[in-house]
Amino acid sequence: MKLAATLLLSPVLLATSLSATAGKVEFVAADNSVATQLCVAVGTNHRLTLLKELTEHRISRAIVADKLTCNDMTVPQFTKKFALHKTAGLLNIDFTTDTSIRDIAMTDSKQTVVVSGSR
Repeated sequence: MKLAATLLLSPVLLATSLSATAGKVEFVAADNSVATQLCVAVGTNHRLTLLKELTEHRISRAIVADKLTCNDMTVPQFTKKFALHKTAGLLNIDFTTDTSIRDIAMTDSKQTVVVSGSR
């Protein structure tokens, strides 16, 4: 029984670990502006990092979600493009309204994106 469970779960675990490591994106700040720092924090997809930036600059989540633009995209568009689900959840951005198929190819190289905020 244990052998059967191991054989059934191994491909599932392998697939989830490969999809988690495939397509990593590194966000690099284009300048030192507050908007760019917020965009990089949004791009980290880490709730505590984003909360720290919001608290440090005394900016609300609603302002970031509604007014900030990152690389000439609204924050909802930016989070959807780079699949930043944790950030979207923190900012109350709904991903359920869009349906898309994304082909994930396994690559070992990181993609670097230069981020600039609103002007």
